[in-house]
Amino acid sequence: MKNEITLVNYEGKELIIREGTASNPIEPRPIKVVGTIETPLRWLIKRSAALIILACSIQVDKEAGDITLVINEKQPDFDEITGKLELHPDFVKFDINTGKQITAHDLAELIKMNRSCFKDRETAMKLVKELRSFKAKIDKELESVKDDRANFSMKKIQAVETNLPESFVLVIPIFKGQPKESIEVEININADNLNCSLISPAANDFIAEFKENIIDQQVKLIEALVPDLVVVEV
Repeated sequence: MKNEITLVNYEGKELIIREGTASNPIEPRPIKVVGTIETPLRWLIKRSAALIILACSIQVDKEAGDITLVINEKQPDFDEITGKLELHPDFVKFDINTGKQITAHDLAELIKMNRSCFKDRETAMKLVKELRSFKAKIDKELESVKDDRANFSMKKIQAVETNLPESFVLVIPIFKGQPKESIEVEININADNLNCSLISPAANDFIAEFKENIIDQQVKLIEALVPDLVVVEV
């Protein structure tokens, strides 16, 4: 319970005396921020003047795709501002280059629900129609040779190779915080179960090259902004 006494002098000024339990002191919390790859640079642009640069450092992990600004590095409650290269959800949802297989029907549904990832809806829906008719067309062609086991496998392979477009183009950002890219994606059909997987050599090349270039670019910009800030690779 708290008691409060207010005293007012002849000038009208107040002196307030309170009795009771004081509030518990609030311990400062270290800042731990994880954002897009430009986050450390943006932080430094606004706050580098308020930092003790000799107590800070930049740690770069190219393999992980991370840049981390460490502030007050000798203190137990040091701050960390991390910029991280992460694949964009629109890229991840297609499971490109992961080897995951799904049915042609499920791929059609995936494309239908994400037609905004194409240049236009008409292109997406044309591919949806082709995928939906794929299994029925294959089944019909195989029905005529199902009793001829010698030709069954060869017929299946021939049918798979001729009933779907070899590739299509997605217009999506590959990394979070980055602009959209046009990516050619190939449809790979497993001749044994007729399931589909998506592959993109172009996306694979882009990811490797972009990761290397963007990290080097960010480090150069940081060094130009704060020349005395030490940069180390980990």
